[in-house]
Amino acid sequence: MLKSTGAAVTATLLAGCSGGGDTGDDESDSESDAEATGNEAGGGEEASQSGGNTIAVAPDGGFKFEPSELTVSVGDTVTWEFEESSHNVSAWPDMHDKISIPDGASGFGTMDKDGNQFAVVDAGETLEHTFETAGEYTYVCMPHVASGMIGTVVVEE
Repeated sequence: MLKSTGAAVTATLLAGCSGGGDTGDDESDSESDAEATGNEAGGGEEASQSGGNTIAVAPDGGFKFEPSELTVSVGDTVTWEFEESSHNVSAWPDMHDKISIPDGASGFGTMDKDGNQFAVVDAGETLEHTFETAGEYTYVCMPHVASGMIGTVVVEE
């Protein structure tokens, strides 16, 4: 299970369809991967605080996130649930021009910031991220961004 707690992250967004990696922030390369990004692989060490803030990745085998846009509050946790394999989430702006995050926010995803952007996650895996910075986060599935697999999380104060 992939999980982004956001404890050391100021703001993040998930995007895309690849699996496993570092989600450290852009300015803090010296921090450990888990500290920099709040992403942790493995079991549910920290329960989701999001309640209904869940996004399905590739529901019914489609190249989409459902819902495609979700509005949450600062401090809320969002969980991406992978219903199909061969997808990922990337909110690393350097990976694609469709990805954007608010100023001061840290990127995140199922892969490391400088990792394999096409690494995918298995069905049944999850990614959690706690949003600490208000604004609009546009994320993608890197293998399927050309097919329109793009999502948005709006974080309000």
